[in-house]
Amino acid sequence: MHLKVRTYQRQPKPGGAFDEANFHYEEWPVSIPVTAAALVLVDVWDTHVVASHAARTAEIARMRIAPAVAAARSAGVTVIHAPSPVQARRYPQWTRYASEEDASAPAIQTWPVHPVDDWPPPAFRRREGPFAQFRRPQPPPAAHVRDERSERRVDPSVEPAPEDFVVATGDQLHRLCRDRGILHLFYAGFAANICIPFKDYAIRAFRARGYNVVLLRDCTTAIEGHDTVDELVGTKQAIRELEMADLAATATSASFIKACEEVRAG
Repeated sequence: MHLKVRTYQRQPKPGGAFDEANFHYEEWPVSIPVTAAALVLVDVWDTHVVASHAARTAEIARMRIAPAVAAARSAGVTVIHAPSPVQARRYPQWTRYASEEDASAPAIQTWPVHPVDDWPPPAFRRREGPFAQFRRPQPPPAAHVRDERSERRVDPSVEPAPEDFVVATGDQLHRLCRDRGILHLFYAGFAANICIPFKDYAIRAFRARGYNVVLLRDCTTAIEGHDTVDELVGTKQAIRELEMADLAATATSASFIKACEEVRAG
């Protein structure tokens, strides 16, 4: 696969003043063996309680992610669905490379998981007793929120095919990649500022493991704030933070699809 990927340089071009105003994007070409590549779909769910976010994710899944998945399959790129542990275990494909720990993984798996000792004190960690004032306000979840979360599945536009893989945890994904010789992970899915960077099968965790990570930047969107949603500022900033901190390079779905089509054409 031959395509260009993008990063964000925290320095000026040669000869420029070392000032933030001179920071810039930079692209470079890469060549990736399809046998060592996988497309990882993070939390591409069919529903979400945030209606405006759900509308964007549904459109992105149908219009951008689904064509990328089809191109990956046709080119021989491994397709891996990582829809969170509860959702993953609803698909028979998930049992491949699964362990007993994967079978009992909690609904939310974030990275990193730090060992727990006696400091900070347990009551402080739980924000209980005299430390309750530091707990973030959490209104009781409405019944429809609990129901929606329990019923989520992978979006129908990218339903796992029999030859696809489904993983519940980062360890399961790593086990799969090691066995199949996969080194390059193309990521797509949601949300750009929460799950894409922080799930244990997502970008930060697998960049830390040493994989080459590329985000398809038009195949994601953030959960926006009230003052960012109109122009999707949160999405743009989430992507730039990954590029700027060397956590992921990025590419477009169009360039990924073209690279896959060229492989298929020989």
